Formats: sequence, C-alpha cells, structure tokens
Amino acid sequence: LLDEEPTNEKEHAYQIALHESYSCEAQYKSALFGLQSTVILQSMYCDWLSKQLAAQEKSQKKKKKGQLNGNGLPRLLTGDQFYERVVEHQKNAEEEKIE
Repeated sequence: LLDEEPTNEKEHAYQIALHESYSCEAQYKSALFGLQSTVILQSMYCDWLSKQLAAQEKSQKKKKKGQLNGNGLPRLLTGDQFYERVVEHQKNAEEEKIE
C-alpha cells in the first residue's frame, strides 16, 4: 500500500497517516527496547548487590560469634544480666547447630 502511487487526495491522506503510524510504532519499539535493556541491567546489578550483601552479612556473622561483651555493658561476669545473656547465647548456638 505504501509503495503504490495514490490516485486521489483521500488515498494520499491515508498513505501519509499510515507513514506516521509506522514511524510512531518504530519510536515506541525503540523506547520499549531501551526500557527492557534498562530493566535487565538493573536486575543484573541487584543480583550482584544481593550476593555482595549476603557475603558481607556472612562475614559479619562469623566475626560476632562468641562475643558477649561487645555492646558496652559492664563486664561483671557474675551479674544476673550477663548470666542471662550467656544462657541466651548458648541457646542460640545450639539452635544454629540443629539447623
């Protein structure tokens, strides 16, 4: 239809409208491809960031294992509060071994 020569004004107007429609469609496709590539790159970055965060949390968890006095509490080893923390820490360690 676009290659044929229009025979009257109405056909000429239809051809112009069809050309405009095709150019709009091409612009929409181009924008869509750009958005899709952006989403893919963001997804790849989020996956990489998630792995980095998991590794960081894992290393921090290893460092904190066994620390009971790391939060600024007094170091009275016979105090009730410290004893409760020791008991809680032992329970957590046993639960982790079970898992």
